[in-house]
Amino acid sequence: MNENSEKRSKISEALWIGAGNMGLPMASNLISSNKIRLSVHNRTPGRLAPLEKAGARRSDDLSRSLSETTLVFTMLADDAAVSDVAERPGGILDKLPAGGIHVCMGTLSPTFVDMLSEKHQKKGQILVSAPVFGRPDRAKAGTLTIIAAGPTAALDSVEPLLKTMGSPVFRVGETPSRANTIKILGNFTLGGLLETLAESLTLARKVGVSPSQLVEILDTALYHSPVFRNYGQIMAEEKFEPAGFWMRLGLKDVRMVLREADKLDVPLPLGDILHAGFLAGIHRGYGEWDWAALGRVRDDDAGVSRKS
Repeated sequence: MNENSEKRSKISEALWIGAGNMGLPMASNLISSNKIRLSVHNRTPGRLAPLEKAGARRSDDLSRSLSETTLVFTMLADDAAVSDVAERPGGILDKLPAGGIHVCMGTLSPTFVDMLSEKHQKKGQILVSAPVFGRPDRAKAGTLTIIAAGPTAALDSVEPLLKTMGSPVFRVGETPSRANTIKILGNFTLGGLLETLAESLTLARKVGVSPSQLVEILDTALYHSPVFRNYGQIMAEEKFEPAGFWMRLGLKDVRMVLREADKLDVPLPLGDILHAGFLAGIHRGYGEWDWAALGRVRDDDAGVSRKS
């Protein structure tokens, strides 16, 4: 074991940035594992109260906290949010010591992650990308599926911490953006399921078939899938709030897939349909509803009457 690997294996403290619907329960599980001491930072400090109560130390001075750690996790919504905290004066690129590891767990574009990885390398820092599959309930239960990519030694050192937040942890190579490609393709595939469900349930309502019963029958006969069942129930019961994943974030992910496909001249007809559907939903005021509200968009298009 070389000196850097040995140093990474002895990491005892880390900084966590991001306490949103996913970041809060993920950080909570990391704290409760007792594997590491955690400092926590969030743009809205009031959201950190549960983490402080669980034993984390609140970081108000981000620059100082970054300079005092060799490991930082970010769980932020998009490229812009990560870019802000990484590239600002006193941010991650500026203050994380050489040899430090940045574990980036949000759903980000592969192109952005490639650029961020290159900037970390120039600073002598290491980027590990570890986006997750799962909604807030799975984050709370510690059962997320995690896709991790980065240098092998860095993955070895952070994998035990990742396993406190989810299992399995799939290691997909040394290029960080590979994990992000898999993540956005997963969300694209799930978007296709939402579109199929939305159209089927709209037609069911028009002909008088019970949406809930249709979901039960299809899951029993064809899918045997908790993902199908859960999203089907959300659509059938029209329980779009509180959102597990906002529609506007679904639009962001579809746009990322389409941009990556455009670079390679790969046609994605379904991507165009999803893009139009999510955009229509946002214009109708559904942007912060669950992205399963695509079902409401298709009902609107078909003139399905709403419950009083």
